[in-house]
Amino acid sequence: MTNEQMNVYKMRITQAGIGEMNVIMLEMEMQWIEEALEAYDRKDETTFVSCVDKAQAVQIELMNVTNVKNAVGFDVYSIYAFINKQLITAKIKRQPLEIERCKVMLEKLHKSFVEIAATDNGGPVMVGSEKVYAGLTYGTSGLVESSMGGTEYTV
Repeated sequence: MTNEQMNVYKMRITQAGIGEMNVIMLEMEMQWIEEALEAYDRKDETTFVSCVDKAQAVQIELMNVTNVKNAVGFDVYSIYAFINKQLITAKIKRQPLEIERCKVMLEKLHKSFVEIAATDNGGPVMVGSEKVYAGLTYGTSGLVESSMGGTEYTV
């Protein structure tokens, strides 16, 4: 994942509500998995393991924030636990094995969480963060997106 992509995720996180946070984490995990698969195809084992490790870190965070006190949450947690096990196996065996299947499962969960996030009216989780306003300017190294607090992100 490039620095620019990470900056976009960081900006989205600062403005996200609880539902949108899950969407963002799922997108990040899917991107890490995609990069792991690409690294495997290139026979770049180091990058493969690194990307799977990062995907697993996101997966563990998703598991930590899942409410297992209700039936739906417990079922989602079970899916997350399965995916986590497959990521561990992929790292140990240095092969993607069931990662493609996990990616399909994550895509289905993502679709559901997008719909859930659309109903979230709670506002941003990070209340004290800078407000991001729409607009890009040209900088010396490309397009620059600025926030009201003065932070700039190059795109």
